[in-house]
Amino acid sequence: MSEIKNSIVITDYNDKTVSLFLKGETIYDVVTSDPDDSINVGDVYVGRIQSVVNNINAAFIDLIPGKRGYLKLSDKQKKILKPEQEIIVQIIKPAKGDKDPVLSTDIELPGRYAVIKSGDGTVSVSKKIRDEMTIDRLKSLAGRVLGAFDINNINDDNTEIRSQVVEDPSACADRLSVTIRTNAADAPDDAITDEIHRLCETMRAILSHGSQRVLYSRLYREPPVYIRHINSYRSDMIDRIITDQPDVYEVLTGKEHGIPVELYSDTSFPLDARFAISTSINKASDRRVWLKSGANLIIDRTEAMTVIDVNTAKAIEGKRASRSTFLKINMEAADEVARQLRLRNISGIIIVDFIDMKDKSDNDLLISHMRDLLKEDPVKAMYVDMTALGLMEITRKKQFSDTSLSVHS
Repeated sequence: MSEIKNSIVITDYNDKTVSLFLKGETIYDVVTSDPDDSINVGDVYVGRIQSVVNNINAAFIDLIPGKRGYLKLSDKQKKILKPEQEIIVQIIKPAKGDKDPVLSTDIELPGRYAVIKSGDGTVSVSKKIRDEMTIDRLKSLAGRVLGAFDINNINDDNTEIRSQVVEDPSACADRLSVTIRTNAADAPDDAITDEIHRLCETMRAILSHGSQRVLYSRLYREPPVYIRHINSYRSDMIDRIITDQPDVYEVLTGKEHGIPVELYSDTSFPLDARFAISTSINKASDRRVWLKSGANLIIDRTEAMTVIDVNTAKAIEGKRASRSTFLKINMEAADEVARQLRLRNISGIIIVDFIDMKDKSDNDLLISHMRDLLKEDPVKAMYVDMTALGLMEITRKKQFSDTSLSVHS
């Protein structure tokens, strides 16, 4: 039996670039290019304040003509920001329904190994890295780069409104912070320090050029979604990258990520058919998900939370229901719940109504299994609690656009 490979597959779907993570033949993640390619999460713009609404502590910012965003204001910003002023902002959340994209004046630049942002000059390390020697090594590497980097080499005329990337714009120059990502744990020192230096240079360019560029200029463009998708995984979690897009292949072969890249060219059996991409994406919006045992999940998403109900359905038809049967169904359901959270990019509060099990040891096994599954999620996902009625609470961070929105829009 051949070894199951973890793959990133990048192809074209409905005129959008789509990136998928697969374990063997099973799709776990689907992310696509944003519906409106002119305005992307992570981009940095010179915008203009359209209005300041004090009763909701917010301002609405024109990013480009006809496109605006929502900026939550601090008490200090409320006093100094006025309509028609220009300001540097970054898009941190996409538009959703009738809601405008959410903006921030704290610029954050992510890489594969590190994230650079305005802050207090500290170096932090991903909580997923627990080895103390590794933590010390990574902090030392990042600290040396920050210590040697002169970001103060920018225009002194930072007090203009449009240069206010933080509450105290003059402080930003020597208060960059670095967060080391999980990917850095096993990466070469040179790769880490080179990336941190490059990100610092990019930040310096944004700060120095921002006060000189014309209104509606895009000062920074977020890397393509497939790069962000790859960067969300540790290198040891991906065995190969497959793409049928020559331009994507060229970009990826020019990057140092240590993952083999294959250019797929079998036109008689395209990637869509090879990995059943269309079928999986279409099923990602189904309310009912069937399990191999005959049980199923019912997934209901609301504004406040997502509720997932585990049903025995056909799993015990004509059979005697036993303790071991319920445990087996719940363990199988946990596997699929973890996959569906990633496949549908479900975020926020998730409540899973498992089949009630009386034995505490069985519930402990289920909880331990779910914790292990959530650790495999590249997006921060946490088990919170399990009630006596078998209701499990999970939280998951928002990342990328929802599959159902970005693919089917």
